[in-house]
Amino acid sequence: MHPRSSLTSLFNSTTSSLEFQLMPKMITDQELDFNPNYLKLYYGKLFPFTDIFRWMSYGNDGKHPGCDSSYFGRREFSFTLENDIYLRFQSFNNALELENSIKEKSPFKIDIGPVYTVDPAKRHAYAQGDNKVFAPVERELIFDIDMSDYDDVRYCCSGADVCLNCWPLMTIAIKVIDTALRDDFGFKHILWVYSGRRGVHCWVCDQKARRLTNEQRAAIADYFRVYKGNENTHKKISLTGAALHPFLATSYTSVLKHFFEKNLLTSQNLLATEERYEKILDMIPDESIASKLRGKWQDSRRSSSTKEDINVVRWEQCKQLLQSGKISHKDYEGALKRLCSAILTPG
Repeated sequence: MHPRSSLTSLFNSTTSSLEFQLMPKMITDQELDFNPNYLKLYYGKLFPFTDIFRWMSYGNDGKHPGCDSSYFGRREFSFTLENDIYLRFQSFNNALELENSIKEKSPFKIDIGPVYTVDPAKRHAYAQGDNKVFAPVERELIFDIDMSDYDDVRYCCSGADVCLNCWPLMTIAIKVIDTALRDDFGFKHILWVYSGRRGVHCWVCDQKARRLTNEQRAAIADYFRVYKGNENTHKKISLTGAALHPFLATSYTSVLKHFFEKNLLTSQNLLATEERYEKILDMIPDESIASKLRGKWQDSRRSSSTKEDINVVRWEQCKQLLQSGKISHKDYEGALKRLCSAILTPG
């Protein structure tokens, strides 16, 4: 399980991250036209201007001695207006300025960017030779997990569609990544938000996270990228060998094993057809093991002697083969961890 691709860089040329999705919910089978009046009502009655200001200030709100009163004013906001008009480098000194600007412009989307050395709205006043070069200095550590990245292990939906059967994949991702961020990296201030579309965003807000360099951010992202692959290059996992990645060793015991066996197998019919179980067999580089499994799973298709769910039957056959075959008993549990984790970690 890993954050699916978009770790936000401190030095990205565009803002991304916390996106307030503002289109009204579909209430009929026909797509509704967007009503700007709903948006004005939302900004006028519901939008949490004060809470956003308090959060993005991190105590630098001017209410106590020693705080950096310029901090919030050096934060970049960007607005996407009607007809895809994009406004970057918006900045505000306080919650009231933020509120007035948003109510006036009524943006369809709001993105929150880095904190810069100077007010981004006044960036042109600072030449590159000046002591105050315009550059980003802080940015939350942000992960974007998209449901469509799990299309190789979910069969109830695809693309932007989600349902109650596949959304638990997001829940598991949150549990696993949140635990690793806290236990393995020592982060404490973590916010998870629905992306508004088909996934979730993770904001790590600790001061040490906000001050990470691009290289450090990339290293954290790589920590979660345990298995790699794409639609043209299948993941290959070694069922034995080196110690399991600590990230997976912990998450398998605490979360993944139970979820895989009690939920994912049957809710997604993961091993129900040849087309589906071949995706899993393709992960196993040892052809003798893959071939034996293929034979057992083909036999179970022809057998009508059991009323058990076919997915459960085939997974039990997999476990029995691994336990009794060329893999030693010592490596049996590790092999299951690797296989289960690889299935739950789309490449």
